Amino acid sequence: MDKKNTVPMLEKALDVLEYIGTSDTAVSLPELQTNLGIAQASCYRIAATLVQRGWLEKCSGNRYEIAAGVIPVAEKARFRLAKYAHLQPVMNRLANQIGFSAKFSVLDGDEFLNVCSAQCRSGQLSFSEPGFRSPLQKIATVSTIFLAERSPAELHRLLNEEQMKDFAQRRESYRRLGYCFNHGQTGKNAEYPFDTLSFPVRAESGALLGVVSFLSLPGLLETEQQDIAARIGNSLKNLANLL
Repeated sequence: MDKKNTVPMLEKALDVLEYIGTSDTAVSLPELQTNLGIAQASCYRIAATLVQRGWLEKCSGNRYEIAAGVIPVAEKARFRLAKYAHLQPVMNRLANQIGFSAKFSVLDGDEFLNVCSAQCRSGQLSFSEPGFRSPLQKIATVSTIFLAERSPAELHRLLNEEQMKDFAQRRESYRRLGYCFNHGQTGKNAEYPFDTLSFPVRAESGALLGVVSFLSLPGLLETEQQDIAARIGNSLKNLANLL
């Protein structure tokens, strides 16, 4: 890497943040000096500056830990909701074309994130607002599509035995149909009191870009899932071209 245009002290400060951020425990200055090769005086000034800015906090035993001041900067990279704002008109049209409320979800680590929601004109149900997260371990239509891309080792890291059985059944149906459907449940304490229908959105290379889902009261999407699957292909391609 060409370092002629970099700032050495800034590089050292970033090394400190990365080291502490990936450590399981708070870190002392001597440890930073030894492992990062930073002089004692420089290491002290870097730590003191980061504490002043709220990016580090000093703990007992003269050790340092990541502080809450890092969150506003990290959250922008984590969510990136503004990146998907241009999808809103497309999702609105799609919701009205299909006749059910829709959302677009993307993968973020071991969670999926709703980045765009659209309610059809006649729809009574609506998805959660953009920014809502759900862990992949909560097996449903969206998580099934994202989990189907994971390696066996990753699946065993994420899922317990019961979750694995549930996922395996859903994955079999997904591979056969090309989409995921979840039957809505009736009853006062139903865990999923609505039908959900989800489709993968892929780049031309085949890479999974996200998942489009539709929502209805129990029984409505169930009767229309095959018809929707037959006519949604162009809309999924259009979405992929916008990403």
